[in-house]
This record gives sequence, C-alpha cells and structure tokens, in this order.
Amino acid sequence: MAWTRNDIDALLRRSDKAVERAMVTLYELQRADEQRSTSTHLDDTVGFSAFDARAGSRFARWVLGYNDKDQAVYEPKSLTADGARRIFWRYCKNGEQVIDRARRIALKHSRQLTDVANGVDLQRKVG
Repeated sequence: MAWTRNDIDALLRRSDKAVERAMVTLYELQRADEQRSTSTHLDDTVGFSAFDARAGSRFARWVLGYNDKDQAVYEPKSLTADGARRIFWRYCKNGEQVIDRARRIALKHSRQLTDVANGVDLQRKVG
C-alpha cells in the first residue's frame, strides 16, 4: 500500500501514538549536530523546521527517554503522561496540551512522514 499525505494526516489526527512516533521519526531525520543543539542548521527540508526544532527535539527525547546528551537514561514516556505539561508548557500556546502541540508539528511535516512511510530515503534525496 502506498501512503498518501491525506492518509498520514488522518492517522496523526486520530492517534496520539502516531504523533509520538512522528516526533521520533523527524528527530531521527535531523543531522547529528542538529540533534545535539535542538536546532536546524541547514535549510534542507529534512527533519524539523527551524521554528519547530527545539520543541520537536525535546518532545522526541521525552518519548525516547533520552537526556540532553542523547543518552537513553530515563524510561520512555508518552507526551500525554503526567508531568509533560509541567516540563513543556513553554512550547504550548494558550494552554494547549503537549500532544496537541506535537500534533501541529507532525501535521506541518506530514509530507516528510509520508515519504518515510513509503520508503523514500530523505537523507539520500538531499545529499
């Protein structure tokens, strides 16, 4: 089955787990130096946009259980878990839930997520 962007968007709208997986996938598409700094250094349309890089990277690390040095030292957690709002409030607008902020990021980047779902090697595409 070939995924369409509409398929991916619909999945992201209905599934918190899909949103969390999207954060991890986009994080993994970031270059190593971008992961370390939680920012975007190249305008290569791969991984998070510059606007979303810090929040998206922090969300992905939370889901993976990583510390700021990308070491798995914590139990992986959901963006809906108790404590997520307390940690990530600054990335959310007007009291929105953390998972909803992550969903907005995922939907914004759903073209890349569609390519990944269809087996397109985005790193090679820009390299």
